[in-house]
Order: sequence, then C-alpha cells, then structure tokens
Amino acid sequence: MEDSFAPSKRKTENRSFRIDSGTLTGLEEEASRKKVSVNTLVNQLLADYIDVGRHRKRLGTVSLSVSAFEHVLAAASDEDITRAGRVSGHSVPKAYALSKWGVESVPNVLNFIRENASVTSLYDYSESPSSPKTITLTHSFGKKWSLYLSSFFIAAFDDAGQKVVSEISDQVVGLKLI
Repeated sequence: MEDSFAPSKRKTENRSFRIDSGTLTGLEEEASRKKVSVNTLVNQLLADYIDVGRHRKRLGTVSLSVSAFEHVLAAASDEDITRAGRVSGHSVPKAYALSKWGVESVPNVLNFIRENASVTSLYDYSESPSSPKTITLTHSFGKKWSLYLSSFFIAAFDDAGQKVVSEISDQVVGLKLI
C-alpha cells in the first residue's frame, strides 16, 4: 500500500482553485508548522481524502477526544467491549473494503488495519516478515481497548476466510494469521 504522506512519484497536473482567505491562512500556518510547502500540504490532504477520508465519511465514522474515548471504554464491561468488537469487526472492515476495493479479502483487511493506523491515533501497526504473518498493534488505551481490537480483527479476518490467534496485554494486541 502506498503511504499518502510519502513523496509521490505520480504524474502531476496543473490546476487552479479558488479558496477563501481564511482557509489559505490556515494552510499556510500548517505548512509552515510541518516545514513543507502549501502545495505539498494540499496534495497530502487531498490524497488522504481520496485514499481514505471519503470512504470513512460514507461509512459514518466519528471523531472523539482521547478523554471521551477513555471514558467510554471505562464505562463498559469486558464482555460488552468484546461483543462490540466482534459485532463491529463483522461489519466495518467489510463495508470499508467493499466501498474502497469492491471485495472483502485478507489483503484488504490488512490494508484496512494499516490505513486505520495511519489516519487515527487508535493504534500503531507493525508486522513481522516471518511466516506465519504476525501483526502487532500497540496503543495506550489499556486492556479493554486490547479486548476490543482483538475481537474486532478476529471477526474481520474470519469473514475474509483467515483464522487468527490473538494475544493481548494492556498495550499490545498480537494477531497471528494461521
């Protein structure tokens, strides 16, 4: 999968757009903070929207502050968190894969996991090059979030025809594709 924030080797096109002055000021400030040109920042933002954002918008995703998210996790029992992960894991990755790629498959579940890691603060993604493939998701939200992620991705992979063994701790979810 191509990272939308990596330098692009794609052919570029010249286009002119009108944007309001407040938006331009915000772009200039953010570009300066990131130490990139406004053109680069706009290209990154548009690529992120095309590659990920428009699909998430269609599926009705929401944003929460970290504090609100932690309160929601704390309010639910382990059983409720596990059930919510399983139910969501059977629907969300499938809807996303069908919306973006037209087919639910193991490679597209992996793409979903990677893209989620790149555009959210919910977990960091890494994988081992060994066989069987092992995916590691690290986060700072505690055991309940590990329970949710584990049951979510076990369900997603199961729907794609891939069995997974999971190990969790308070900050890590290990998923071994078997």
